[in-house]
Amino acid sequence: MNFIHEYALLVAVSLPVAVVVAMQAYLFLNGERGTLLLPGFGAFPKVEIGAMEPAAVDVSPAKATARPVEFAVNDLCEEAA
Repeated sequence: MNFIHEYALLVAVSLPVAVVVAMQAYLFLNGERGTLLLPGFGAFPKVEIGAMEPAAVDVSPAKATARPVEFAVNDLCEEAA
């Protein structure tokens, strides 16, 4: 009985990890790439610092549309209160 108690926690923890690794291996062998079940198997993307040009920023003021101001239906009641 002590043998079961000693290794039950080990089996309970290692079984889900083994299932995830088996799923990743199955997907890899069937041609799937970049599934990232285990992100440690993939390479990090490279970012070149000097490759990107800064985008132009529009500094002109925003233009508002001319539309009449809308009042609430109960505006007169609010003023009376």
